[in-house]
Amino acid sequence: MEKTQAIGVNRAKQWQIALFPFNNAATNVYFAFYSYFTYYALMYLTGSAATSLAGSVVSAALVLLVSNFNAVFAPLMRVFDGITDPILGGVMDKTKTRFGKFRPYMVIGNALLALSVILMMVVFRGVGDDLAWLRWVVYIVSYIIYVLGYTCQCAVTKAGQTCLTNDPKQRSQFVIWNMIGQIGSIVLVNIMAGGILTNDIICAKGSIEYVEGCIEVVLRGAAYGSQFYDIMVPFVVILSAIYTVMAVAAIAEKDKPEFWGISEKPATMKDYLGIIKGNKEIRWLVLSSGLNKLASTVATSGTVAFLVYGCLMGDYNGLFIPFYALCFVFMGIFFIWGSKTAGEKGQKRGVAQFTVFAILFYIGVLILLCLYNHEDPATYLSIFKIDESGFHLTINFYTILFIIFYGCGYGAFNCCDNLTIPMVADCTDYETYRSGNYVPGIMGTIFSLMDKIISSLQVLLLQIFIVGIVPGLNALPAEGTPYMEGMQLASIICFCLLPMTAWIVTTFCMTRYSLSGNKLVEIQAVNAVRKAAVQGGMSMEEAMKTWQTIDQVPAAFVPVKKVKTDKKTGEPIQEKENILDKIYNKIFTKREETHGVASSNAIDIPEPYLTDEVKAQLGIMQQPTQTSTTDNIE
Repeated sequence: MEKTQAIGVNRAKQWQIALFPFNNAATNVYFAFYSYFTYYALMYLTGSAATSLAGSVVSAALVLLVSNFNAVFAPLMRVFDGITDPILGGVMDKTKTRFGKFRPYMVIGNALLALSVILMMVVFRGVGDDLAWLRWVVYIVSYIIYVLGYTCQCAVTKAGQTCLTNDPKQRSQFVIWNMIGQIGSIVLVNIMAGGILTNDIICAKGSIEYVEGCIEVVLRGAAYGSQFYDIMVPFVVILSAIYTVMAVAAIAEKDKPEFWGISEKPATMKDYLGIIKGNKEIRWLVLSSGLNKLASTVATSGTVAFLVYGCLMGDYNGLFIPFYALCFVFMGIFFIWGSKTAGEKGQKRGVAQFTVFAILFYIGVLILLCLYNHEDPATYLSIFKIDESGFHLTINFYTILFIIFYGCGYGAFNCCDNLTIPMVADCTDYETYRSGNYVPGIMGTIFSLMDKIISSLQVLLLQIFIVGIVPGLNALPAEGTPYMEGMQLASIICFCLLPMTAWIVTTFCMTRYSLSGNKLVEIQAVNAVRKAAVQGGMSMEEAMKTWQTIDQVPAAFVPVKKVKTDKKTGEPIQEKENILDKIYNKIFTKREETHGVASSNAIDIPEPYLTDEVKAQLGIMQQPTQTSTTDNIE
């Protein structure tokens, strides 16, 4: 007879684990689409959206004004986030409705996201030149609505995991299903908008013309045409709504009081300062995750894709989709590897290990971009060519090396980016362990706020390191932008150096972050016994004084580690450290240790505070079972 799982362990059904990450996919659909907001803003605010697809001649000063405004406006909107995020987090933690704590925010957030793009790109698109000021008002208001909606729904991705499951292995599976959601959101939107709709047969291109000195400049591409948005807006709205319905269904059974953490009093605005000051783990996680997100958004942005595949290599349409597809083959391999690593050895191990891998592979990408010579076709990326005689493979050694280094690096850093999301739930559990407060909304919005503040620098950094470096370039590159001096350096910085710098900082953060291994086992066990006692009538203050470390927790509340056995002999298998284990343990695990052996000084829950449910579970646990080995926590 197998040993019953520890009291307080909450596991979800597999289909719930699979579908809930699509809440993240629902917001990622808009996140990916809003990378084209820069191009739409240029078209809309210069008045080109109100004219024919042939484009309109506008002043170079207006183009530069819009471009610079958009680069500064997105970071400034995070000041607004600084007000709304704390309010939303506090309200979410106090929310208790017949529809749950989290589901209302998923639905409301998705509706606001849809409203933002419809308002901007459908309702007010035809505002004429006589009401040019109204375009600016609509743009700002639409962006504010977008920020509110994104905050509402995105915060639930982090906060909702606390009630979905507290099993570390199940939390680690988020990365696999989130990858599938990412393929169906970010990848799908980018392929649709940056690949399929760039074909002249499918989508007519628009243009913006302006005169720079005596030179006539034409910005031409699908993203500068109205038809592009006629197709993309309904596509984005419907796809995101479908994903939201899937995620709502997944969490419905778990979004109930019995699966929420215990907290005797609702959190207040003061708790934000207390959490930021006292919960050092969320600080390290926010910094590392924010920088990972910044690295990802800069290196994989449509702007950098146009710069590398179009301006440098001269074949955007022939390279973008093939490279995107190839990279996701690598990403699938790394996500499976990362999920297995995180499930067996912790989320932190996955983030630390694959961040180092990303740095190493990107050294190869950096060298290849430094070797690029605009006059030498041997240093161009090339996969195939179609001409009058048919289809020809034109792949060269430079391209093969680029695919290997970039594909592996892309897979590794995306794995890191996704593994940090379930770690927010670990930080929320740690906050309950540390202070007694169950504040998933506050933790989720702290994470989202800092994540957005850091990642909002994307447009500003692209403006500085592309427009600022390349002489004569007044707007971010798009389809048809020719090669100019300085673009190689801009590519090296945006495609390699900025992400690599972020990953180096992330690696340092993981040496300070302690929520993995033995420490996480202690946190879950202490929280479980406290929750059981509080449900029986004990005050949270008394429960926190009674159980503080793993050695005080009764054995029934301590998770049991399944011992691997030889299938033939039945003998336990001694796990040996490999080289990666030794490096990781030497560098990253110093802060994970606890200071007691599990249940060595166990304090039972007093009889008056034992609920019937806990009594029943204890009765089952005390029945004769096969001997099992608990985690050896030192």
